[in-house]
Amino acid sequence: MEFRTKLVVTRKNKKARLAYAGLFIAASSLLLVFIPSLSDYIPWVFGTGIAVVIIGAVVAKGDVADYGLSEEELVVSRGDIRVGGQVYAMEKVSAIDFDVQAFAGMYVNDGAMVSGSNSDGMTNRLSFEADGKKVKCGFFLENQLHAQQLALLFDEFYRLHIPFIEHNRSTRTYLFKNLSPQELVEFKKQYGY
Repeated sequence: MEFRTKLVVTRKNKKARLAYAGLFIAASSLLLVFIPSLSDYIPWVFGTGIAVVIIGAVVAKGDVADYGLSEEELVVSRGDIRVGGQVYAMEKVSAIDFDVQAFAGMYVNDGAMVSGSNSDGMTNRLSFEADGKKVKCGFFLENQLHAQQLALLFDEFYRLHIPFIEHNRSTRTYLFKNLSPQELVEFKKQYGY
């Protein structure tokens, strides 16, 4: 079994810096609340910040995201992990940690927005140690089927007793499920732990 996906990389759109500066200006207007002599300027500073955000977004043509998909791929199998052009043999890999949060289009309510939103599938992370160094990368989950392919790889890892951790942020999961203590005992029995 092999899981293949695009890497998520940070990227800087220099034109988007103006929009971020506008956010800083708008947020700094809140500090004026603590200076009574400047409280009359709060609406002006906030309005200026919002205007700069809008101008920055227009200049950046709406592309203000600080991450995106790379042309390079992440490929994970029981034999190795390939990150872009680097190949790490599984025998030399340790501390494998998958943070699987959501696939593209999945409804998530992480508290950031009251009503929640649909994920872009780019918030997933993999880290591991190999050859004495820590390797970290973001990866893309395209849809539910793609997530199920990753679950099949996890199933194979459990069956072969390849040590790894899967979680969703700070919640430990097993095949993407948060198990009760009794369910965890049954799960471990099933895989011979």
